[in-house]
Amino acid sequence: MLAAVFHKDKGKDTGKVKLEEVPKPEIEEDNQILIEVKACGICGTDLKILEGGHPANDNTILGHEFSGIVRDVGNQVKDLIIGDKVIVDPNEKCGFCEACRRGLPNLCSHLATGTTFGIFQNGGFANYCVVPRNSIFTIPKEMDLDSAALIEPLSCAIHCHNIADVRESDNVVIIGAGSMGLIIETIIRPHPLKNLICIEPDEWRAQKALELGADYIINPTERNVKGEIEKITNRRGANVIIDAVGISDTFEMAQKIWAHGARLVCFGQDDRAIAHIRPNDIVRYQRQILGSYISTACDFLDAIELIANEIIEIEKLITHQIELSELLTKGFELMKGRQCIKIITNP
Repeated sequence: MLAAVFHKDKGKDTGKVKLEEVPKPEIEEDNQILIEVKACGICGTDLKILEGGHPANDNTILGHEFSGIVRDVGNQVKDLIIGDKVIVDPNEKCGFCEACRRGLPNLCSHLATGTTFGIFQNGGFANYCVVPRNSIFTIPKEMDLDSAALIEPLSCAIHCHNIADVRESDNVVIIGAGSMGLIIETIIRPHPLKNLICIEPDEWRAQKALELGADYIINPTERNVKGEIEKITNRRGANVIIDAVGISDTFEMAQKIWAHGARLVCFGQDDRAIAHIRPNDIVRYQRQILGSYISTACDFLDAIELIANEIIEIEKLITHQIELSELLTKGFELMKGRQCIKIITNP
């Protein structure tokens, strides 16, 4: 079968992806499922892997946002049948570490050993993938499988929204209108907020943020962000800030615009980022800095319902569909060009 395989550069964290013919996987354990992949989204993490901004295992098939159809099941799998439509939680949790037992499965210690499908284990940029039963969610028969490929990123956006604890009287700022910043916006927008403000330098992405419901756009390369936020919020500042970029500059930008009692949610991730902070600014004004990392099973269930009940405008989020064979020549190039939200590959 055709697959997009990550190859590390020798002695470096960077690497390249090659489209290769590889053997079709087979079920090897009784709790496994063979999925015929029907759709897989391209994530910003995929590019970060190539650039060395996110770890990944050598010789691994990438792609962690995927949906498909059950084609075979292990002997212990009794509740799924051939033909079921499913999506995959790519982050395999153990269920027995302290984090899992404290109700924080997204912080499972098992994840640190490198288990994510499409990053550390073979994923969805291929015709088939084998995953364990506990990583599978069934979806309604009538649900479109291209739309279902958005469930994983939607679940992460829902998790971020819940941590942000958005209230109707809040001035909310989202830093970065990349694909995840825009998906988070679609989750937050139904609130009758005071103001929803997006900070984004790219004109195309800024326009998409407006189309999805942002009240204001600030281009940080052309405007004084602090001055603009003060003007919009009548000098109150932002009650909720979601940093969907995760670099030093955006973290420090957030500290210039937060209101008294504000909640800063760090969502974007880059392990190379280092930033400064003034602890007294947190203590004196009772601010919170919160992390939002991937999602839980409940977030997946909520994401399924949002799509099933047509709460999310999927047609505005899926901007491109390509064949898997076009992943390198078209998919990754579109991502680098920044004029896209979600790109869905169809093997």
